Amino acid sequence: MIPKIILGKGPRATRRLIGYLYGPGSANEHTDPHLVASWNGFAPDPGRSPRRNPRDVEDQLAAQLDQPVQMLGDKAPTTTVWHCPVRAAPEDPILTDAQWADIARRIVAAAGIAPEGDDEACRWVAVRHADDHIHIAATLVRQDGRRPRRDHDIRAVQREARTIEADLGLRRLNPGDGTAAKRPTSKEHFKAKRQGQQATSREILRTRVRRAVAATSTEAEFFAVLEATGVNVRPKVGPSGDILGYSVALPGDLNKHGEPVWFSGSTLAGDLSLPKIRHRLGDTTAPEPASVRPADPWHLATAATDRIPHHLTRDDDHVAQGQLVALGGALDLLPLTAPAAARRELEHAAALFERATRSRATADLDSARVLRRSVQTILRTPTATGDGTGLAMLLDAALIAVAFARHWHRQRQNAQQEAAARQTLVHLQTAYTQVTAPVLNDLVSRAPGIPIKERYARHLQQAIPEHADRILKDPAWDALAAVLANAETTGHNPATLIDQALGQRPLDDARNPARALTWRIHRLGQRHAPSPRAQAAMARSTTRRHIAPVHPAASTQLVVPKPQARRR
Repeated sequence: MIPKIILGKGPRATRRLIGYLYGPGSANEHTDPHLVASWNGFAPDPGRSPRRNPRDVEDQLAAQLDQPVQMLGDKAPTTTVWHCPVRAAPEDPILTDAQWADIARRIVAAAGIAPEGDDEACRWVAVRHADDHIHIAATLVRQDGRRPRRDHDIRAVQREARTIEADLGLRRLNPGDGTAAKRPTSKEHFKAKRQGQQATSREILRTRVRRAVAATSTEAEFFAVLEATGVNVRPKVGPSGDILGYSVALPGDLNKHGEPVWFSGSTLAGDLSLPKIRHRLGDTTAPEPASVRPADPWHLATAATDRIPHHLTRDDDHVAQGQLVALGGALDLLPLTAPAAARRELEHAAALFERATRSRATADLDSARVLRRSVQTILRTPTATGDGTGLAMLLDAALIAVAFARHWHRQRQNAQQEAAARQTLVHLQTAYTQVTAPVLNDLVSRAPGIPIKERYARHLQQAIPEHADRILKDPAWDALAAVLANAETTGHNPATLIDQALGQRPLDDARNPARALTWRIHRLGQRHAPSPRAQAAMARSTTRRHIAPVHPAASTQLVVPKPQARRR
């Protein structure tokens, strides 16, 4: 059940609202509008007065609601109307008028509009014109002339809605923390439906602005990218000539006066205001040491994503929040690099994870600079997309990172963010399967012969006996053997590569250890191969590491190749 508070002002605000509630709606969606409850139980009902002109009854109802406001004259508040639509979930049963009346009374009491038993409270009505929701309209002057005490009414109404859901057996929504982006209004949804759009203009613009922020490093680039993606941009310029903010609109999205419908950045989302964007872009301008820039940006992005679980398991919430913001930015841009088959699932994943990037912790954005820059490099380098292996590697790391993000939010009781991360995993897993299937099939077709695979199998049984059986029975085993063979032909030691891949991260939290090792070893195998002397030193270190801690009963089963044999 979703309540939403909207405030209104102006001399005819109440009359306009009553006219809308009893009118046909912007898409003729209002059917049988009528009162289900009111402040006194016998307010005039334009929908149940067949012998009178409905317009006259609407005038009468609006006048009665406005009477306490009019009594104050010039001392009346500027904002006079409190409007709260309350909508049930699509899967909820259709509630009766009596049930909706009870819900309305509980909502106005929780908000401080009309506390229970207070005969001098504000005047209000609840109008039902559809099966799944009501509208509560109230005026913000009590009948004794005082103002209502509605401090934190948004949170209070949300808490009461969660209680109502439990009492009536309705779908239970997760409690929020006030960090979510503003939802599109019902009018916006109906308009999008009329225009044949799957998303509202607000949602489309939010996605494009988020992508522009993730893809750019300067304010000038940000505005240029927005315009390049078909967004109309209107800067807000102060008296000094400085840009103080901005608004965006979609071409062809017009209001009833034929004017563009503009949205300021802050109304799209709190972190999309110009000051917040400047802060985020400002953390990407510092020079980065050349030593941390490998040739392949996919490898850099994957390595940075691999480190996110480590950051999320530490006690620094600011660093963790910065990592979540960077991961969200990466997911925003990945659909632009993906094959058509996986693009839609990645777009859904990015849209859902947007909610998981928000919490009350201040983000340390500097800690995630490597991930942001590497994904930007991928986007700007047409040849970086390659054969899909890079995207497969990055998605494998992103799946684990999102799973850790879900756990991080659960620990902090961020229910909406946890749910968003959980839903993200579903779409991300589907996209991962779509991306990796052709890549794995190609690798499987290049798998080495049985003797070589048996040699690699012995390395696995020695290094990870707890996972070796699953890996060897997995269809991705041939793909893993192929990348090991390819790395070996370029001078790498397969056993050493396996050890290095395991050292990056244990396989305990990997859904598919064979595929996880495939991407890790592919990345390691493309690095410059060590010299024979270095390989011998690593082999001796590996031998000592394996022999020392092994249980005596198992040590006789381990076959450690001699360093001399590994140089072949």
